[in-house]
Amino acid sequence: MVFTEPCYVGYSDINKDLGLSNTSILRFFENAACLHGSTVGNGLTDSPARWFLTAYHVKVLKRPRHEERVRVETWSREMRGVTASREFALYDETGDLAVTALSNWGHINIETGKPERIPADFNARYGSEPDRSLFGAIRLGKLREPEGELARLEVPIPRYFMDANRHMNNVNYLDLASLVLPEEVYDLPEACEFEIAYRKAITEGETVQCLYGETEDSRYVTIKSQDLTETKAVIRLYK
Repeated sequence: MVFTEPCYVGYSDINKDLGLSNTSILRFFENAACLHGSTVGNGLTDSPARWFLTAYHVKVLKRPRHEERVRVETWSREMRGVTASREFALYDETGDLAVTALSNWGHINIETGKPERIPADFNARYGSEPDRSLFGAIRLGKLREPEGELARLEVPIPRYFMDANRHMNNVNYLDLASLVLPEEVYDLPEACEFEIAYRKAITEGETVQCLYGETEDSRYVTIKSQDLTETKAVIRLYK
């Protein structure tokens, strides 16, 4: 079952080039996924178990512009055990496919903090479609950290980055990563393909280390605990 949500690209949704920002793409996707859950009786207040993102891979084929009216489509690909995958597609106002993405999720009981098995009827309730895909794969593999670093920045996490689950919202990781980008990289157009692996939740009051590195085809930001012992997230920005 495909869930569809219309969206408007407002001023707060654009980057310096007046196109829909990568952060706003994730915000549109997050809202569509939540609304989809609500329509099948799996909203935020329906159960103590919630969906937590573990990975994203996003490909921007055509960046919608300021004041465009776009639509987001999302559907469940597969639910198994305590994990699931969900696909997204964003279409511009002419109907062209602009963005495609795949995401991995974990099903967590927020009262115990432990993974909880996905109810047996969820594939049917969500109308999972394992064979429907614009992206290709059905699940994302592990995103590895690059070797070495070119820059490092220590960042106290502000309270306004927190969400209803009392940890840093998934859309804010790109904003956090942008702080450590060298000026010449930050001034470039936004990456048209990126991956995020969410490893460990960032909570209120934490200070993290953002490590910047590069390979031949990508730029990486690895977010670690202040003492560098835990990896919080790995972000890959394709060149």
